[in-house]
Amino acid sequence: MSDKIQVTLQRLAVHRVGNKSKEEGVVASQDLVDLRDAQLNDLLLRYFISPFKQEEFFRFTHTSDLALNEMFAYATLIFNQPAKFHEYSVHILNHLYEQSDHPKVKSGELYVAHFKGCIINDEEVDAIGIFKSENKDTFLTFQDSHNDLSIDYHAGVNLKGVDKGCMIYNTEAEDGYRVKMVDANSTDAQFWKDDFLHVDELKDTNFSTRTVLNMCKDFSEEVFATTESKKAQVDFISRSVDYFSKNETFDLEEFTSSVIDEPESAERFKNYSQNFAEERNLEDIQGFTINKSTVRNMKRKFRNFIKLDTQIEIKFSGYNPEQSEQYVERGFDEERGMHFYKVYFYSET
Repeated sequence: MSDKIQVTLQRLAVHRVGNKSKEEGVVASQDLVDLRDAQLNDLLLRYFISPFKQEEFFRFTHTSDLALNEMFAYATLIFNQPAKFHEYSVHILNHLYEQSDHPKVKSGELYVAHFKGCIINDEEVDAIGIFKSENKDTFLTFQDSHNDLSIDYHAGVNLKGVDKGCMIYNTEAEDGYRVKMVDANSTDAQFWKDDFLHVDELKDTNFSTRTVLNMCKDFSEEVFATTESKKAQVDFISRSVDYFSKNETFDLEEFTSSVIDEPESAERFKNYSQNFAEERNLEDIQGFTINKSTVRNMKRKFRNFIKLDTQIEIKFSGYNPEQSEQYVERGFDEERGMHFYKVYFYSET
């Protein structure tokens, strides 16, 4: 989704859903929320839209027939018959209650929303938002009265972020729509993703880019760490990120030869990548288009510093391979019996 200003909240139903294993039941509202208050509308819009900043897309799935996925079916009904929005929102409420039978699932408010003006791949589409608030915060309230100030408190929902949510965009319906999802508390057996929504992550350029970068990170920590120095780990990660930043497409053979100089390490990486792909049933790991936005987001997850047991850290700015390769040397001092790093520079700042 791009510019939030284009998005408008058209309809909203709010219900309450309990834990089925505790027989807490549901409370279905009688009508839609009145959205004519511009300030309330704006607060709700920001509350619902803000969490969906990630690149990952999901899609509805079913083992035999996509039409049998309940949420896919209800989304299709709402898109086709928006006048029956409230009626279908109650069906969604009951479906969620049926899946809320794990002991750790909390009761809470269910919001079913209808949005217009969402932008997906430069196309303007409608969207259905489904959100659940489970946690309450305590807020202080103040009241002026007769030249005095009184204080009180009440419990409410913090608008800084939803506990669980999804956005269903009205595009590519034949492939299960395009869905974004958030789940701040996945300790309840991931019932939101697997049981209620029943979605799988879409294996697009974002998925491929993120998967292979994570594979490089895992290889660095699991394989390089047992045979190479921390500097070699930093060199490998810096070269990997540099490759993804400078190239438009990924090719496994080209990547391996350009990032790893030592033949034995290159062979270990090839074997590691093959096992990685087989274990996860990945088909496009050999080559794909690189998603630049994903690369920028992934950089923050990689370690680009060396922490020493002498309480000293060497931190590299960014992921420029020249930093560690040209300006940092690693050696061993026989007299002290200690490893050392030699750092070259022109001036101090």
